[in-house]
Amino acid sequence: MKDDWRVLDPALPPEPVPGASLEKAAAEALAAGDDLENMRFLEGELCGLSGKNLDVRGCVFERCRFGENDLKRVSFVDCVFDRCEWSNARLENAALQRVGFRGCRMTGLEVLGGALMSAAFEGCMLDYASFSECKLDRVAFSDCRLRESLWSEVRFVRARFDRSDLARAQWMRTPLAGMDMTTCRIAGWSVSLYDLRGMRVTAAQVLELSGLLGVEIVS
Repeated sequence: MKDDWRVLDPALPPEPVPGASLEKAAAEALAAGDDLENMRFLEGELCGLSGKNLDVRGCVFERCRFGENDLKRVSFVDCVFDRCEWSNARLENAALQRVGFRGCRMTGLEVLGGALMSAAFEGCMLDYASFSECKLDRVAFSDCRLRESLWSEVRFVRARFDRSDLARAQWMRTPLAGMDMTTCRIAGWSVSLYDLRGMRVTAAQVLELSGLLGVEIVS
């Protein structure tokens, strides 16, 4: 996995139109069969969308709430989420492309069968988050907390973790070859030796992973 790549920035309109109500705008878009696009929302809430499809493009969300929704086949393209609440939301077969999450609370977020392409998570809280059967291409986690997160059958195409807390993370059938974890906290991992092959770690981190070998290191 090469490091000569970057996350593509969202292609936002010059001046997104302020939306008075996120809930109302989403309901109108669904009723008309249209995309929700080119709008800015402040402190709105997206609710009552469980089981529905919604395509969102070119939108900015500030301190908005998306939690407790069970969203199926939703797509977010060229969107920014600033200090938004995503805790306990469930995204199934979601498509996220050129999106940025900044300072979002995403505790317990579940992403199942999704495709994340050019997605940046900066300073986000992702404890207990679950990613299952997802493809991550050009995805970066920076200064994030991902304690006890679950990664099951995830395919990392181009991805990185920088200065993030991944303590007690669980990795199931998720190869980590080429991943650089040298700036991250990796204590207490549950992972197979096969999936660890080719991952970059520091000498100190090797000691943290020694328990997986069933050996005792003495001075």
